[in-house]
Amino acid sequence: MKAYSKPQRGRRPAAKTQRVKLTDAFCKSATVREGQHASLYTDSVTRGFCLLVTENGSKSFAVSYTLREGDEIGKQRRMVLGPYLGRDGKAVETYRIEAVKVIGRAARGDDAASKRQAQRKGLTVGELVEKYMHEHAPKKRSGDVDRQRFARYVLPAWKSRKAASITRGEINALLVPIEHGDKNHPPRPAEAMCLLALIKKLYAFGLDAEVVAHHPCVRMKIQTQRKVRERELINKPADLRSFWTITTSKYMPANYAAALRFQLLSGTRPNETVGMTWRELNLEANEWTMPAARIKNKREFLIPLTPTLREIIDAQPQETEYVFPAEQGGKYSDKMRRVLLTRAIDAYRAEGGSLETFTPHDLRRTAETAMAAAGVYKEYRDRVLNHVDSSVGGKNYNKHDFKVEKRTALETLERYLDNARNAKKVNVTAIRRKGS
Repeated sequence: MKAYSKPQRGRRPAAKTQRVKLTDAFCKSATVREGQHASLYTDSVTRGFCLLVTENGSKSFAVSYTLREGDEIGKQRRMVLGPYLGRDGKAVETYRIEAVKVIGRAARGDDAASKRQAQRKGLTVGELVEKYMHEHAPKKRSGDVDRQRFARYVLPAWKSRKAASITRGEINALLVPIEHGDKNHPPRPAEAMCLLALIKKLYAFGLDAEVVAHHPCVRMKIQTQRKVRERELINKPADLRSFWTITTSKYMPANYAAALRFQLLSGTRPNETVGMTWRELNLEANEWTMPAARIKNKREFLIPLTPTLREIIDAQPQETEYVFPAEQGGKYSDKMRRVLLTRAIDAYRAEGGSLETFTPHDLRRTAETAMAAAGVYKEYRDRVLNHVDSSVGGKNYNKHDFKVEKRTALETLERYLDNARNAKKVNVTAIRRKGS
């Protein structure tokens, strides 16, 4: 007597495979085989590449592969590559090439299907930020600033949300109060622009690391156009005199006052000056060499020390790591530098002084403008300010250190500022190029 097996309720026949050469014509005409709810047609040209057809008429390309390395060696996987829409004759070859790539990676132990499943489960925004800060931020000079912006804006709003669930509308809603202001804060379009750039970097990092599958803010921009900064302190001699007045211990800590004067006379960036350490100085040669890790263009940079710059350095105590240390011997933060300068200007005004607000970075613009007014050629000004020469010769051939030219330019800057501050007639003597 033949054994009787009770059919399982709700179970339907699984898809059966049939090997055939997948072409656009075949895909258009392919249907579910009789008695099946889905049919799988395996390509006879590329092993593992297949077409899945369901009874509701949908058609999708998929790839089947076996892991050849790793902890799960020998396990088989199947992953859907994408839909066949019947409108693009190139779809078959496009997905065939993608299938070959997936199979090739699987041979090296790279499990694409498992990665996609992990993406669907998804990291939260908090987990993505943590991964970004651990793997990517240490490579950046602005890593600490990134951490502050995440903590202030992103994490309070989205920490527990799935990164894949964040929409463009939600990003815009986060940016608008910062860009246009609210009842607690004035408009800060520059801060909104920086925050948007950071969110873009976060999702770009997630895509590269294959932990997110989409980028919600591609081509997003803030509405406010960025204003070009024009503040400098040499057109009004009174501004320079006021600057020398407030950069004293009466208005701010003596070491920060010295840092501001050093920054103006060297043309360096604010964070480069306050980040100067004694290890970076060669006082015997009167040179300051900044390591590439601290510089915007990632190139080591040498600044000759003029007598005045050397005097400023010699006046600083060598008890801490930094030449111009903050309290407790640490480095001045961006916020603290702005606060100290704002307080000094306000105190000076309260005593009847006249000085328009400026930022530490405006001193770099002042140095550039003063050197131009003093006749220093642009090529040498760019070397002093460490602007990258993007020409072929500048990038690949010219290896001259311009040490003498930079020293002469800084000495010219010093004389010009001294004469302008004292309202003397400025003698303009251009630095001659070698061979001219």
